[in-house]
Amino acid sequence: MKYLLLYNPVSGRSNFKTHLNMIIKTFQKTSHTLEIYESKAPKDLETVALDRAKEFDVFLVAGGDGTVNEVLNGIMKSDKKPVLGLLPSGTANDVAAILGVNKNIKRSLDIYFNEKPVKMDVNQINEQYFLYTAASGIMTKISYAVPRRHIKKYGYIAYVIEAMKDLTQEYRYPIKIKYDGQAVSMECVMVLGLSTNRVGGMRLMNFSSSKLNDGLFELRLFKRAKSLWRFRLLSSLIRGGKKLREDLHIASTKFEIETSSNVSWNADGEFSCKGNIVIQTHKEAIEIFASAKTKKQFF
Repeated sequence: MKYLLLYNPVSGRSNFKTHLNMIIKTFQKTSHTLEIYESKAPKDLETVALDRAKEFDVFLVAGGDGTVNEVLNGIMKSDKKPVLGLLPSGTANDVAAILGVNKNIKRSLDIYFNEKPVKMDVNQINEQYFLYTAASGIMTKISYAVPRRHIKKYGYIAYVIEAMKDLTQEYRYPIKIKYDGQAVSMECVMVLGLSTNRVGGMRLMNFSSSKLNDGLFELRLFKRAKSLWRFRLLSSLIRGGKKLREDLHIASTKFEIETSSNVSWNADGEFSCKGNIVIQTHKEAIEIFASAKTKKQFF
């Protein structure tokens, strides 16, 4: 098997380069071949993933969720799609946590050498592909708005501080969604879309019982209540994503969403676009490595 390791040297707080010698020596003990590529600039890995997809069986991606998203978008534009494996080295690493992969690189490599990959859904927001979340409204800009120097210094706590600041802001925007022949409209403080039960480092066990290969994407529309809307939102999140009576939860393969032109959308923790969007799910579009426990639970 031919592996290409794509890594982001500035992801998170750790220096992934310090692990490269160990990874190379581990591969030398196997029949697999390894090539290594270090990202040179933003979106660089998307281009490399697209250009070199035909040459490799597996792409190993070292970095955070944004790095994974870059490689995913390259893979999805290629006719040949290498299997995806993650070596998390970012701050939150939601995708890796969802797949049951931790920061112990030797354990992760054991998964990639011994487990069979599974087919996983890929979602799309307008022209961008993403794996697990798309969102707008309160607290959804935090993952890409926090300065990198703060992440380097404070780690995950930098996101928490920014979230507390964002909670003081006013949020109120119109949403109209068409799906499965239906249409609904409401005024929201947040729209949270997930294909699983984790986002922003939090496990939302009461959000849904979705699978990662069921061909569906789920949206929770948090209504702009007349009073105590911040308390209501935090109450839902603290209780593991429990749906409140006034909120709306829907699932479909495709959503057409109309909103104000200044509404920003986040996809897999990165800024995606503004205004009207279409979200659709491509069932089992890629192969990906996951732990045995995750495969049993989410596939």
